Amino acid sequence: MATIVIFAAHNDDHALAMGATIAKHYKEKDKVHTFIGSFGELSHPHFKPEVIRKTRVKEAQRADRAYGGKGHVQFLGLKEFSFEEEFKRKKLDTQLVKKIRKLKPTKIYIPGENELHPDHRAIAKLVLKALDKAKLKYEVYAYYTYPNLHHPKKAKMVVDVSGFYRKKVDGINAFKSQIHIFTHAFGNNILYVYQLSRNWLQGFLRGTRFVETFYKLR
Repeated sequence: MATIVIFAAHNDDHALAMGATIAKHYKEKDKVHTFIGSFGELSHPHFKPEVIRKTRVKEAQRADRAYGGKGHVQFLGLKEFSFEEEFKRKKLDTQLVKKIRKLKPTKIYIPGENELHPDHRAIAKLVLKALDKAKLKYEVYAYYTYPNLHHPKKAKMVVDVSGFYRKKVDGINAFKSQIHIFTHAFGNNILYVYQLSRNWLQGFLRGTRFVETFYKLR
């Protein structure tokens, strides 16, 4: 039984990039702890922030249950596009180090350091900086939500998720507020198709149905 820690900038990032791997971890009886940076209030600026917070928390919990978990997801409450300032103001580096020390994770997953979205880059940078400052030596793997032509030249970890892909799709579909043609988040529909196509292609090239790929950073 392993202990897995996942960091994401927004509530659906890890669902799109590694939902099937999460489901596999749950199937293997691993303990999964997910930390999400922002509530994503800016995804629907025409609604009150508290409405969006409740919606996105419920969606993240629903997705976690779809993977096989119990809906235990923790939000850090960072403001979008202000992660570094908020992280420092809330002294989250100290808090996260304490939690990580207590959890003693087998693997930590974070967004790629050169992801397209600034919040993705920020949460990756902040987590790595906190780990390095505390001299914590754990395996850290990067996942990519957005298309990226410049993946790091690091060792790859390729996970055959063929038997868990239905759960990934169910998890993604839990985010009704994000995967919807009438929201400003229409781009998420493109990411949805991109991830499904990429996972299928990577699987096809390796003689299996679906694959999710990660890059070892530590």
